[in-house]
Amino acid sequence: MLSMTISQPRQPENDIDVYLKPLINDLKMLWEIGVDVFDAYFEDNFCLHVMLFCTVNDFTTYGNLID
Repeated sequence: MLSMTISQPRQPENDIDVYLKPLINDLKMLWEIGVDVFDAYFEDNFCLHVMLFCTVNDFTTYGNLID
């Protein structure tokens, strides 16, 4: 879905990190720290952590996304 948000005159090339970097930062935060959420069924708060299970990779862009 992210590829559809990139304007056509400028192809992804080196600018794709503008769209993916916030996603990567959020995933890192949700994995390491988590976020407090409310469970309406049990009426209790808990710390939610996430894990990215599966990806479709473009290995040539990895160099642009590394911190």
